[in-house]
Amino acid sequence: MQGRQRGMTFLGILVIVIVVGAWVYAGIRLVPVYLEYVRVAATLEKVRDEYSSNPGSTEFELRKAVERHFDIEMVTIIDSKDIEIKKDGGVFSLRANYEDTVPLVYNISFLLTFDKTVEVAAR
Repeated sequence: MQGRQRGMTFLGILVIVIVVGAWVYAGIRLVPVYLEYVRVAATLEKVRDEYSSNPGSTEFELRKAVERHFDIEMVTIIDSKDIEIKKDGGVFSLRANYEDTVPLVYNISFLLTFDKTVEVAAR
């Protein structure tokens, strides 16, 4: 009496390898963009922490602080001029809102939208 065969065929293994490989490749392409966003968000939070105890801050000081931290963190995706700074009453609102396109293969790309807002006390 013959036993039943078990296991996967070569075609089944090949399909699984292709699917997993595609996900890994997409992850490899996306991770640097998300790490850049983490640096942008960390910069805004550092500026908030740095100037939260100084309610006499001005928009110019905040923009220069963002620029300085972008240089330190080597943020290249956006510039300090791209940070939207608004004063509403006694609070400055720093907002980084941007999009990035990551090419995947041929004409297929990922469009990623990032938005980070922090508030800093003002006069």
